Amino acid sequence: MLDVSTEFNDAMKAENRRFETKIKIGDTVYTKKDINSWVFTGGSISGEIFQIGSTFSNSIKIEFCSIVEGIKELDEVIVEVGIATYDADFNYTNIPPAQVGSAQVGSAKLIHYKPTVYEYVPLGTFYVTTCDPDRNEKKTTLEASDRFLFMEDEYVSELKYPAKIRDVALEIADKSGMKINETNFSMISTTTIGKPEGYTYRQAIGLIAQFEAGYARFNRNNELEVKQLIDPKFSISPYEYFQKGLTKNELMYKVGGISCTVSVKSKSGDEQVTYTSGSNTGPQIVLDNKVMTQSQLDNIYQKVKDLNFYPFTLNWRGNPALEMGDWLTLTDRDGTSFKAPNLSYTLTFSGGLTAVSSANTNSSAQTVSAYSPPMNQIIKDINSRLDAAGKNSVYDGKEEPPYPKEGDIWFKKNGPDDEIWIYSKLEDGTYDWVMTTSTRLSDEIQEKIDNSVPSDEIVKTINLSEEMDGKEWLKISGAKIWLTEQTRIDDAIIKDAMIGSLSASKISAGTLDASTIDVINLNASNISTGTLSGGNLSMNLDTGAVQFQKGYIAGANSKIRFDLDKSYFQSLDSSNNGFIVQNGAFNFYQNFMSTESNLIGNISVDLLSENFGGIRIDGKTGILLGVRGSTYFSLGSGGLNSGKYTLGFQGNSYFWNDLSVLGTKNAVHVTRDGVRATPAYETAESYLGDIGTAVTNEDGEVRVPIDVLYSDTVNTEDYEYQVFLQAYSDAVVFVSERNSEYFIVKSSNPNVEFTWEIKAKRRGYENDRLMIQDGINNDILLEAHAQGLLGGVEEENNESTN
Repeated sequence: MLDVSTEFNDAMKAENRRFETKIKIGDTVYTKKDINSWVFTGGSISGEIFQIGSTFSNSIKIEFCSIVEGIKELDEVIVEVGIATYDADFNYTNIPPAQVGSAQVGSAKLIHYKPTVYEYVPLGTFYVTTCDPDRNEKKTTLEASDRFLFMEDEYVSELKYPAKIRDVALEIADKSGMKINETNFSMISTTTIGKPEGYTYRQAIGLIAQFEAGYARFNRNNELEVKQLIDPKFSISPYEYFQKGLTKNELMYKVGGISCTVSVKSKSGDEQVTYTSGSNTGPQIVLDNKVMTQSQLDNIYQKVKDLNFYPFTLNWRGNPALEMGDWLTLTDRDGTSFKAPNLSYTLTFSGGLTAVSSANTNSSAQTVSAYSPPMNQIIKDINSRLDAAGKNSVYDGKEEPPYPKEGDIWFKKNGPDDEIWIYSKLEDGTYDWVMTTSTRLSDEIQEKIDNSVPSDEIVKTINLSEEMDGKEWLKISGAKIWLTEQTRIDDAIIKDAMIGSLSASKISAGTLDASTIDVINLNASNISTGTLSGGNLSMNLDTGAVQFQKGYIAGANSKIRFDLDKSYFQSLDSSNNGFIVQNGAFNFYQNFMSTESNLIGNISVDLLSENFGGIRIDGKTGILLGVRGSTYFSLGSGGLNSGKYTLGFQGNSYFWNDLSVLGTKNAVHVTRDGVRATPAYETAESYLGDIGTAVTNEDGEVRVPIDVLYSDTVNTEDYEYQVFLQAYSDAVVFVSERNSEYFIVKSSNPNVEFTWEIKAKRRGYENDRLMIQDGINNDILLEAHAQGLLGGVEEENNESTN
């Protein structure tokens, strides 16, 4: 839902509503007096099935009350609708009678007049598809659609695949020239997918929306977005919709399962594989996505599996700030509340405003149905379709259809058979119905069946033979005998001597006892699961765990060696640079290590160099740490306890807990006179600030909203915040009201530009003020005293320290 004022929503719910509209085409702006009406049609995941990945193109149809000249195809159309948040015709202020000199004005009233104030919201930006001037009716009808018009070209990706879904979405927008909502696109998944091929830009962004379990759209600011259903907590009560305006399906829609058929390459060629997730009963979502995988389909199902709502249609007064994809909280006339998504939204403006919201998703269970013959399935499928241009008709029945047109289709019932007839032009130029197919077998096929070899003759071709051992055996002779899966051979009746050769690839179940066979020339790549174990070594191929009972692992020159018996591990190069771990001691060795370095405990380290950073620990210099790249580190609760400390960072650094600094905290800048530092400004309490500019209106007043992201960082509900103002003129500005979400500024003159600064207490630190640092080391406190950093209490603190 769009961000509007409380006054806007109150005016929308008021009994008397006054609307205005602005339609900008080129440099011309048309208003309510210039049009008869407009109809806005928008959608998100609309239709009889809940089809995620939708790319519904929002559109508008405008009827002007005059002939409008000069409008061309694809001209930009920007539409806004406004409501009077203050209506001068219904609101005025009476001023009591006043005295003029000694005379009293009693029969007349002095009235203070305030003009009508409108608050506008955009409906979107559209592009002309048709413009039809009707000079007889003296009107012009214009139809326009959103920027999906410009995304019908073929998408050819130049990314390296597999690629991140977010990168693919950005390339689609970039190549098609679409402006994006950067915040929205930054939240798209970074999971990788294969290369989408054979899609238009519009279809490709629909694939991205599938992976996000949502839909693609152009928002009211003409920015491309990939959205999911959101709940703005918007309620509609019975007095806002018309009599019998709410139709609710009492059968709830709930996703049963989701499936997608893709082409997978195999040794025998491309195969069609259907991935499924969830249940195969209940309403199903069927996706068309060539780069779908089972894991991605499972992830999509997890996002939609709990979705449920009652399909509905609502004819109501409407609110243009409401958007497609917003959840609605509806209350029926019995007082029962329920939630349903605004999947399809139509707004009609003709001086006033009406709306139709709906989610007509089919909630009936799509379980396995009764068998239907192939021809009946074809009939059912074609019966459900209409010619796209509306040219032809489809008929069904025994009677010949009257007044047919060329191309019409007739499904004719002929006894137990079904026939398809098409009204066609014959060779002699006349037209008649021509049968194209039937469920009845052709005479040729029927004749072959009738004249086939009788079953008793087939039996005669299977001879009984006594040639094997004098007993009567059934002998089948032939070059081509195919035993199918329906053939059964009883257990233990095929002896090994009777099998010419056996391919191990055909063995898929049962147990082979390795103690009874010898395996030679075994390829290790064929061992893919289980645990290899021996007297000293166990190797689990599933978990990756390798366990030795004793002994050691070593390279050919023993520079890298792991010895279990001696608790010993080393990694050295040919110059003996590296480290050794033995019995809990960790020792580093480097060529450039000073011979005067002292061993601190069990650690002797000198890895610091100019090229790669590192750590140096010795008795003289204490600890010196230099790090390059993004760095996360922890030095323990005790901190650093000895020597002089120098920390150097290059790259991004993050401290997950408090950072206390004895000295300055500076931002460093490169100037024309060298690198200069600017110290941070700090207060005795924990405040965060924001700065902006605004202009008061004709009444000398403006409502300044507090940025929602800034409000997440500060507490404006429980603690007062401060606002500082500075006018850019000689006018006086002041704060008349402070609210947790906004503040109101008034000025002595209208239209005064001013700057404001807000300071509010940081969330979680509202009561912090000059916090005592009990854990500070005494040597740091003494050093601060020696440098005169303790202010007027240095003697007292010195005594407490000693």
